[in-house]
Amino acid sequence: MKIIIPKQDLLDAVNKVKSVVSAKSALPILSHILIEAEKGCIRLFTTDLKVSLECSVDCEVKKSGSLTVSSQRLASILSELPDADITIELGESNVIRIECGKIHTRLFSMSPDEFPPARQLEDVEPIVLPQKLLREIFDKTSFAICTDQARYNLTGLLVELKNGVLTAVATDGRRMSLYKESEGIIDGVNLKVIIPGKLIQELTRLLGDEGDVNVYLGENQAAFQFDALRLTTALIEGSFPNYEMVVPQKHDKQAKVSTAKFMEAVRRTRTMTNEKFNSVRFKLESGMAKLSVVTPEVGEYEEEFPVDYKGDPIEIAFNPDFLLDILKHIDTETCCLVLKDAMSPGIVKPAAESGVDKYINVVMPIRIS
Repeated sequence: MKIIIPKQDLLDAVNKVKSVVSAKSALPILSHILIEAEKGCIRLFTTDLKVSLECSVDCEVKKSGSLTVSSQRLASILSELPDADITIELGESNVIRIECGKIHTRLFSMSPDEFPPARQLEDVEPIVLPQKLLREIFDKTSFAICTDQARYNLTGLLVELKNGVLTAVATDGRRMSLYKESEGIIDGVNLKVIIPGKLIQELTRLLGDEGDVNVYLGENQAAFQFDALRLTTALIEGSFPNYEMVVPQKHDKQAKVSTAKFMEAVRRTRTMTNEKFNSVRFKLESGMAKLSVVTPEVGEYEEEFPVDYKGDPIEIAFNPDFLLDILKHIDTETCCLVLKDAMSPGIVKPAAESGVDKYINVVMPIRIS
């Protein structure tokens, strides 16, 4: 194999695919990038056996073939080379020669035959969605994905297509984020899958504002193809909680508040909490909200600000970190806090002028002592 390629083009591709590589894998080959060259382009592959990432780059191919190279080593070398064309050639005994002007580097590598085969989705028709839409949906929900591997079925994002509506749901058992979108969603496709959180994280990083993405959803794997990238993953098997049952339906207390002011106030209360005592009390009464924190060995904090609320007084406590995660993803000037009592889950959502709730967050309260 021998190619000539602009350094920056290769470095950009390497930086895109190397994030999938696991630093703690028991298989040394999984720390490598597989590079295949043919017909005027190279394809770079990385995988951790669950998630795979492929990137194609145009270049001058002098000799077709394939090689593997340490992802971290290649990225480090390329980042220090001058901005010029480089030549990469595979020699005997899997020795890779990298040349850039008068700079010559030799890297020892592993056989491409050791690299795991790429996942294939056969006979699956793609669902075409705007990249910007998919990135927004994933960004607004993925923060609530569970990171506890003991609850494996919750370590991914539920994606459901039903009756022309795409629904994305994430939960860790203490909070739930739900986003529904019908615009641009083709009717007639009904399916439900759980996509691993790692792939959702990669997609959120790589999806852009322009163009579409082809989504391939099979029985046990999924693929997302856009621009010169293709991400493939095994799906999470298992049952996901019935999200419709989690959303409270009979809450009768609703306060409207400036999203920015609410977030600023919660941030200030967060400075007075610690790992052991990480809760903030909310007291709602006519036209006013009071936030307070009492943390042993730290101190006390109290703040009042105006809200649009006319119901009976209510007091409830929440984890401020959960609230900040939500508020960072609400892009309307006003948001709503919907409550029932001190022991029932609260709802935080954008103030929807149309009356249609596309984005809902449910947060479990903390017992008030």
